[in-house]
Amino acid sequence: MSATAARAHPAARRSWRRVALVLLLSCCGPTPAQQRISEQDVEAAYLVNFVRYTQWPQQSFATPTSPFVLTVVGSAEIASSVRAVAKAAGSIDGRAIDVRWIDNTAAGVSPAVPARDVAEGWRESHLVFIHQSAGSDAERHIAQLAGEPVLTVSDLPGFTAAGGMLELVRSSGHIVFDANPAAIRNSGLVVSAKVLKLARSIGGPPA
Repeated sequence: MSATAARAHPAARRSWRRVALVLLLSCCGPTPAQQRISEQDVEAAYLVNFVRYTQWPQQSFATPTSPFVLTVVGSAEIASSVRAVAKAAGSIDGRAIDVRWIDNTAAGVSPAVPARDVAEGWRESHLVFIHQSAGSDAERHIAQLAGEPVLTVSDLPGFTAAGGMLELVRSSGHIVFDANPAAIRNSGLVVSAKVLKLARSIGGPPA
């Protein structure tokens, strides 16, 4: 089946961005004029909101207070941004957000770290974010997460078309996102309909 497009109402998108901005201001300073909000911070705020509006199977957590594990694949800089925003957001439903970092080498650029070890770390996560700094080769690991209750997010172009779940996209000076509901359903996750309605497009890989 070919991808189909679905447009969110502009006011709804602005509301989503305002929620992200509140998170950013809490960790970056009292006013936008006092500190520039980077694109990486905006992406980090999206990730925290995706965690907030996603339901995982109960067996994905060892205990009722086990943290959400958010794994960042890419540069140390983007991992630092995600940690700062996650810390500012605080707990979600009584769970903290544990941000872990896999650098470019561990993502598969070097044979020093076996791909199976990387994949195992990803499967222990609730959300895996593959940043563009990890390089396009990191996308190949997504196949190893097929059917696992792990929310996959990336800003790599064509990520949802390749089977990823949520893709951050730069559009008209803003960051928006595309969604692949079929991949989300197949993983056993439930992403809020309120979130999916805000997706720039709804689709997935062609049949």
